[in-house]
Amino acid sequence: MIKNGHHHNHHQVNTAAGKDAGTTPGATACSPEKRRRRIRVWCDGCYDMVHYGHSNQLRQAKAMGDYLIVGVHTDSEISKHKGPPVFTQEERYKMVRAIKWVDEVVQGAPYVTTLETLDKYNCDFCVHGDDITLTVDGKDTYEEVKKSGRYRECKRTQGVSTTDLVGRMLLMTKAHHSNIDTSDYQEHTDNFGKVSKFSTVDLVCHGKTEIYPDKDGSDPYAEPRRKGILRTVDSGNSLTTDAIVQRIIKNRLLFEARNQKKEAKEIAVIQAMKRQEEEKTKERAQAVL
Repeated sequence: MIKNGHHHNHHQVNTAAGKDAGTTPGATACSPEKRRRRIRVWCDGCYDMVHYGHSNQLRQAKAMGDYLIVGVHTDSEISKHKGPPVFTQEERYKMVRAIKWVDEVVQGAPYVTTLETLDKYNCDFCVHGDDITLTVDGKDTYEEVKKSGRYRECKRTQGVSTTDLVGRMLLMTKAHHSNIDTSDYQEHTDNFGKVSKFSTVDLVCHGKTEIYPDKDGSDPYAEPRRKGILRTVDSGNSLTTDAIVQRIIKNRLLFEARNQKKEAKEIAVIQAMKRQEEEKTKERAQAVL
C-alpha cells in the first residue's frame, strides 16, 4: 500500500473524536464540518496505458468523497481475465500514483471487488464507470458491492479506451514510429522552434530522448537554445513510445485475441441484458391485461 503525501490515520481520528465527544466538555459544540467523518472511496482497475479517461474517472470518484484509494491489478490477474497488459504492474503502479486525485495506491488489488476489500481499507463504497467489467467467465466484477448498495457509478469518458489505443497501435508498423523523416509525427514537430512559439515562454523542457531535426534539417529547439532557456529533464525512465509499440507488435496475436475476447464478452452481456428487459416488458404487459 502506497500513500501519496501524508494523511492522518482514518480509524484513529474517528476513535479519538468518539472519545472526546463523550468526555470532553464542549465537545458537542464542534462545528458540523469538524464532526463530519471523512468519506473514503475505493476505485480499482488495470490502468494499462493510462489515458485521460482513467484520470477523468478518478477525478469524478474523488469528488464523491474525501480520500481516494486506488487498487491496481497484477499482470497475472489481468492476463487471466483479459489478456496480457501492455505495461508491467510496476509501471502501472507508478502511473496511477502520479495522478493528482489519488491519495493512496494498493498494489495487487483483486480483480473482483468484494465487501471484504472495501472493509479492509475502511472504504464506504467503490466507484466505477458506466461500462461493463467482466471476469474470465463473464461475471460482473462488481456484482457483490452492487447488491450491497456500496457501489457508485461515474460517467465513462467517450472516445478513448485502452482497448481502442491498443487496436490503433496494432495497425501501425515499426517504420511508422522509427522512421521519423517520413512519419506523420514530423508534421507536429516541424517549425517547433520558431521565435513565435517561445515569445512568451520562460523555460522550455525536453526529456533525454533524441531530438530529431525538422524536414529542412534545422534544430527544432534552435530558438530556446539561443535564448538559453532550454533544459533537459530526466524522467528516470527510459520508456519511449517506440518501445511501447514494439511491445504490442511483439505480442500482436495475444493483443488481438484480447481485444476480440473482450468484445465478445461485452456483446454477450448486452444481449443478455436486452433479453431480460424484453422479458420484464412482456411480464408488465401481461400484468396489465
